[in-house]
Amino acid sequence: MPANALTMTLAFLTVLAISAPASAQPAAVKLAQPDFNAPGLTVLKALQNRKSDRAFADRDLDLRHLSEVLWAAGGINRQEMPGGGVGRTAPSGRNVQAIEIFAVTRDGVYRYDPPAHELKLVTGGDHRAQAGDQDYVAAAPLNLIYVADLNKFTSGGEADKKLAAAIDLGHISENVYLYCASAGLNVVARTSIKPGNLASALKLEAGRLPMMGQTIGYKQ
Repeated sequence: MPANALTMTLAFLTVLAISAPASAQPAAVKLAQPDFNAPGLTVLKALQNRKSDRAFADRDLDLRHLSEVLWAAGGINRQEMPGGGVGRTAPSGRNVQAIEIFAVTRDGVYRYDPPAHELKLVTGGDHRAQAGDQDYVAAAPLNLIYVADLNKFTSGGEADKKLAAAIDLGHISENVYLYCASAGLNVVARTSIKPGNLASALKLEAGRLPMMGQTIGYKQ
């Protein structure tokens, strides 16, 4: 190959290497199924150990803990309900299931898809600093953001819809607390979220309201 042609080829390859992203985020993260036979605490012992912690190790959650905490929050545990639809780990009035769960990690913002039991990428990149006001939020490996889809309620005023969503959200949050107590993870629930800061990262449509966050990670 002539010297000038070789130089042009090398220059072209260099441009490609520079312009290519360092790592592409997967469009979906397939989660592991919970191990129902794994040793763990009794419900009473988990209740005894349940507490809020605001210090987290600088270490990403492994796939098992990530998968199980999301399943505990809103996974499917029954394929058929008497009134139709599927059943979830957390109860929901009239089985409306208005709460959507987003996972904010070092790699991106994902939406939890309960039927597929997977995380679907919404926005790539590290947006943890937008998930809350406290310093630990930006450093913790996982922030769950709970969003109420008020469009799913077919009756009642806005205040009624928000109240119903808040009740459902309380069940979800406590599920996460109990799982974390059983698994030895640190966790804290937070209302210190600013919907405006999250709007671009979550890509929310009209009628969807961020209501609360929950920060999760390993003990320091």
